[in-house]
Amino acid sequence: MKHFTTNVLLLSLLFSFSASAQYFEPDESALLKNGPTTSLNVYLGLDKDDYGSMSLGHLMAFAKNPEALSRDLSLFEEETSTITRGLALYINMGFSPIRNETRNIDHEIQVGIGIHSDKEAMVTYKNEDLDTSIVYCNLQGEFTLEGAYLFKGKWGNKVHWHVGVGMNAGITFGNEMVLISGGYFEPGLHPSEQPADEMNVEHFEAKQVYYTRGFIQHGVHYGLGKKWQLGINMRTGIGMQFIQDADPNFIRKTGGFMIGAKYRFS
Repeated sequence: MKHFTTNVLLLSLLFSFSASAQYFEPDESALLKNGPTTSLNVYLGLDKDDYGSMSLGHLMAFAKNPEALSRDLSLFEEETSTITRGLALYINMGFSPIRNETRNIDHEIQVGIGIHSDKEAMVTYKNEDLDTSIVYCNLQGEFTLEGAYLFKGKWGNKVHWHVGVGMNAGITFGNEMVLISGGYFEPGLHPSEQPADEMNVEHFEAKQVYYTRGFIQHGVHYGLGKKWQLGINMRTGIGMQFIQDADPNFIRKTGGFMIGAKYRFS
């Protein structure tokens, strides 16, 4: 609720600025009659999903053959993490929407794709006395289709801002279940930090996974001439994860922080 309230306040504040943005740059806030104003946007950054819950049951739902991953866990303590992180590349096009047969450059529709590196969902079982750990891990990259509707404005002649709402739909690739068994490792350490000769790593097939997310998007760019802008883009929202023959899993917070460039064609 705290993050939702913060974004609502931010949205309200930037809406108030949109009315005054025309005084900084009256020519650019006018409606255009000479065809679409389009842009190419490329961002590289980090994205994160924080799930409402994560358990061994959730991870077993990824596996095509969950019986092959079954182990005796009666002597172990469970450690779970609800957060997955990864790198992401976003490429999208921006279009000024038509209003009364003209195009309004104070608004922008963005459509594009996102390519996301492998994210790890892990549940760990440990027994310090036995010096043993068993780690269940799902690895998956993701391809997303993205869309957003943005309100734009300027502070002075160089600083551009935008805020709006967006959605994406994703499908995973490189799906894999990994079972790592080895020595006990301290909380906060990644299992890969153990010596390789002390680990046994088994690989299993995993199911296709689907995602949908809704988010608030906002950012600030600095203009470099008439065509180029460099800046940051941020988003925060919620989502859902869908796996065949399993209940959907709620993503209570999804977000991203990106750095990139915008090129304006007109």
